Amino acid sequence: MKITPFEAVYNFRDMGGYKSRDGRVIKNGLIYRSAALGKMTKADKELFETLGVKTIFDYRDNHEAQNNPNPVFPYAKYIQIPAKGNHAFEMPTNTGGKDFYKVVSTEMFREFYAQMPFNNASFKELIVTIQHPENLGLVHHCAVGKDRTGIGSALILLALDVPEETIMEDYLDTNVHLRPLVERMAQTIQQDYSDRELQQFYALMSAREDYLQAAFDAMDNRYGSKSAFLEQEFGLTTEKRKQLQDHCLL
Repeated sequence: MKITPFEAVYNFRDMGGYKSRDGRVIKNGLIYRSAALGKMTKADKELFETLGVKTIFDYRDNHEAQNNPNPVFPYAKYIQIPAKGNHAFEMPTNTGGKDFYKVVSTEMFREFYAQMPFNNASFKELIVTIQHPENLGLVHHCAVGKDRTGIGSALILLALDVPEETIMEDYLDTNVHLRPLVERMAQTIQQDYSDRELQQFYALMSAREDYLQAAFDAMDNRYGSKSAFLEQEFGLTTEKRKQLQDHCLL
């Protein structure tokens, strides 16, 4: 995992370097994860253009994308499919501003994670997209690169047969890269928040092991194994996974 030093893009990481169960490693420059790209400086755009990005995959809904639109890069295909609201459980919208963190609980977040991997049009398209080598390098992102991007990253790494312990480490590493943004957000809301509500804010803005574990447990509970989950939910047969791994691993 390699950090790219953007000035105004948080949590941008090359997912290369992680080791699969057979000892091969993910190639650098194929798949990146990130927060939203809309605040890029001129220097950021110049740096981005050196990365060989061919596809930008955006998990945000239309309102989020319109409020903070991505820069246009003529050489990159842009795919935007919301990764929430495609299933029975839907999070309260976070477009309501500061009150979002007062009405959402950690229990709701765990349930959100447990539902997100299933019947999700965005993740289904993501898995189709990464199976075509011409679409890589690919940047996938949401607003801050934690929840929707966290699940998307977990799905990609599972498909590449990366151990769950490594996937969890990648997910939790988000906390380091989001800390400056979280502290800045906390400064803007703290005068309107009680101590308990501020603690809730930090809990919701954190990548927590119990959040991603809720998704892992739901996969096993519904399908019996991660392999069965990938095959039945996304059509990733053993042969298709092997083809993907042979292209992405060395």
